[in-house]
Amino acid sequence: MKIRNLKLKNFRNYTDLDIEFNDRLNIIIGNNAQGKTNILEAIYFLSITKSNLPINDKNCIKKESLFTRITGNIEDTNGSKKLQILMNANEKRLEVNNNEIKKHANYIGNLKVIIFNPDDIRLIKEAPSNRRKFINIEISQLYNKYLTTLNEYNMVLKQRNEYLKVIKTGKINEIYFDILNEKLVDLSKVIYDYRINFIDNLNKYIDKVYYDIAGYHGLKIKYLPNIDINDRDNFKEIMYTKLKTNYDREVYIGNTLYGSHRDDFSFVLNDNDLLLYGSQGQIKMAILALKLAEIDVFYEVGHEYPVLLLDDLFSELDVEKRNKVINYLNRDIQTIVTTTDLKNIDKRLIRKAIIYKIDNAKIIETNYKKDVK
Repeated sequence: MKIRNLKLKNFRNYTDLDIEFNDRLNIIIGNNAQGKTNILEAIYFLSITKSNLPINDKNCIKKESLFTRITGNIEDTNGSKKLQILMNANEKRLEVNNNEIKKHANYIGNLKVIIFNPDDIRLIKEAPSNRRKFINIEISQLYNKYLTTLNEYNMVLKQRNEYLKVIKTGKINEIYFDILNEKLVDLSKVIYDYRINFIDNLNKYIDKVYYDIAGYHGLKIKYLPNIDINDRDNFKEIMYTKLKTNYDREVYIGNTLYGSHRDDFSFVLNDNDLLLYGSQGQIKMAILALKLAEIDVFYEVGHEYPVLLLDDLFSELDVEKRNKVINYLNRDIQTIVTTTDLKNIDKRLIRKAIIYKIDNAKIIETNYKKDVK
C-alpha cells in the first residue's frame, strides 16, 4: 500500500500543501514547529478519520479558517483510489473516489498506517483506556466487522448502564434486561476473539523484532480481559456467570463492571511487567518493537504492507540501534520519516530517499542532502 500524494487545505499551520511521495523512503526535515509532524498527522487523519494526538479534531483546522480538507491518492493491491476528508466546526465528510461514505467502518481500512512518535511511551505508562483505544484502531484497520461490532457493543453498553439506573429505582423488565445481557455477552465474545487473535499474531513477531533492535529476547504482549478466561470455548458461560453474581453490585453502582470496555493488555519482558519493572529505554524499544511487529501482522492479514510513519524516530536512538532499525526500512514498505537533522540518519538510507525540507509550513527544497558527507 502506498500514498502517492497528499494535499492539504487549512490543516494545522498549512494553508496549502501538495506533496508527492516515493514508494520507499521519504524524509521530511525541518526545525521544530515548522510543520513536518503535521504532515504525518494529516496522513494518519486521512486513514483513521481523526488525529493521532489526544486533542479535539477541530483543532486541526487552521486558525481563522472555516474548514480543512485532506486529500490523498492511494494505491493498493486493488488499484488506485482517492480519499478525502472535509471538516468544519460542525461536521466531518468522508469520501472515497468523490463518493460520500456515511459509516466510518466502511471508510477505515482504505489507507492502512502504522505511526510511531516519542509520545507513544504513554501506551505503556498511562491508563488502560489508551491501550484499548490503540488496539481498537489497529484491528479496525484490518477488519471492517470489528469496528461495526465495537460500535454496536458501545451502544448496548450505554443502554445497559442507563437501565441499571432504572432498576435501582425498583422498576425492572426482566425480559428486556436479559436481552441486553445476551447482546452484551455475544458482542464481547466477538471482540475478545478479534483481540486475542491480534495479540497472538503480534507475539509471533515481536520477540524477534525486540531482539533484532534491542538485543534481548523475552518480550511479549499479554491480553488482560477483565474476566478470568481459562477456556475460550466457555467464554459466554463465564461472562454470564460474572454478570449474574455481580448483579446487585452493578445495580448499586449503576454501571456495567464486566465486559470488553474494561479489558487491558500489558508488555511483559521475561515475565516482568514493563510498566512496573521496565527502564525508560526498555519501554521505548518495546513500543518500537510493537510498531515494527505490526508491519508483519498487517501483511499476514491483508497481503500488503501498511504505510509506516516515523516521527523523529532517529533522535530517540543511539547509533547502534539506528543501524538495526535500518534493516526494517530496507523492505518494500513505504516509510515517511521526520527529523530535525539528517546526521541522525544513516547515509545508506539517505541515498535511497526523497528528502523534503520544510520551513514555516512550506516545502522550500526537495532532495536536500548538503548535510550528508
